Amino acid sequence: MIYKENAKKILETFKTVVVVGFSKSPEKAANYVPTYLIEMGFRIVPVNPSMEEYSGLKVYPDLEAVVADGIELEVVEIFRPSEEAESIALKAIELGAKAVWLQKGIYSEKAQLAADENGVLYVEDLCMFEEHRRISL
Repeated sequence: MIYKENAKKILETFKTVVVVGFSKSPEKAANYVPTYLIEMGFRIVPVNPSMEEYSGLKVYPDLEAVVADGIELEVVEIFRPSEEAESIALKAIELGAKAVWLQKGIYSEKAQLAADENGVLYVEDLCMFEEHRRISL
């Protein structure tokens, strides 16, 4: 499956993950997945318009603010419903993301096509936590 191949390539190549839809609730995947990635040595850049800071990390309102702060969009991981994820993924591609990852249960045919057309690595419907553990064994 191409998504599993892309997942492996993303996790082995990049170390900065911009997390759109980051949550302050530890029981939500949008919190415990990024927390796990930090523990595994990744740099996490949280994006959530209703937060400014979380556990010492600056939280950005949107992808444009991340780029304006000089942070390269290596991997943009999206924890938003499919209806919202599509426009976020398209914006990430427009802003130069190297990879776009839609978390488990999130899909976008349009985002996949845009990623393919722009040479952006693309994953959908896979959990970054589960995939990292799978390839790290």
